[in-house]
Amino acid sequence: MELLDEHGRVFGIVNVIDLLVVLFVVAVAVAGVALVLGADGPGDTQAVNEGADVLINRTVTVDLGAHSPAAAALVEPETVRFGGTNATVTDVYRTPSDAGVRVIAALRVQGRMETNAFTVGGTAVRHGSTLQITTPSYQYDANVIGLDEEAAIPTAPVTATLTANVSTAVADAVEPGDEHRTAGQTVATIQAVSREPMSGNRERLTVRVEFVARETTAGPLYGNDQIRIGRQVGFATERYEFVGEVIEVES
Repeated sequence: MELLDEHGRVFGIVNVIDLLVVLFVVAVAVAGVALVLGADGPGDTQAVNEGADVLINRTVTVDLGAHSPAAAALVEPETVRFGGTNATVTDVYRTPSDAGVRVIAALRVQGRMETNAFTVGGTAVRHGSTLQITTPSYQYDANVIGLDEEAAIPTAPVTATLTANVSTAVADAVEPGDEHRTAGQTVATIQAVSREPMSGNRERLTVRVEFVARETTAGPLYGNDQIRIGRQVGFATERYEFVGEVIEVES
């Protein structure tokens, strides 16, 4: 049997023009179905991306307050819960304060931008915000003091001269190289010592000390304040302790 007869019909049954029209209609129908499935189906990457809840990473610096040396030593670089979500402590800075050991920590945390505010667990994170930081070992209030800072807390050496009226026993114990360690971290080191006898069993002790201060926009901080002339600063080791007055700060 011939493919086309004298009337242009395929196998003598279907006209070629009719067949082409049918094929065109089928093609249009298939394309329409594909378009509908493509717009609403799960394979539409653009639609999924446009509707996605975008997460971003930021570094948050928090002040955990003052604690006992043992409690302050618990804060170490590790995974924690911050504002109800996971975060990573990337660095810890400890310094003496009147109420104990002040702890500053840097956290790397994932959150969302909502109404021009960075939020963690639905709570806005901005200067002055207070969230909780929690591990199996501790739970502290974390006051936000910095955003988008480096993963490591910036510190700087600050050298100052202190003078103190101490007993001869304390003066005998103080030596260059002595370190003031707080919760396992060295926060100050004596570089030079001089002594002057006073009445009774007392001596005027003058020491040159290098402090590890935290750099801020207001200047280097040690404890709760900047190291300034006239400020009373304590120094302690396992063998002795004293409080001296700052009489000189090297620039």
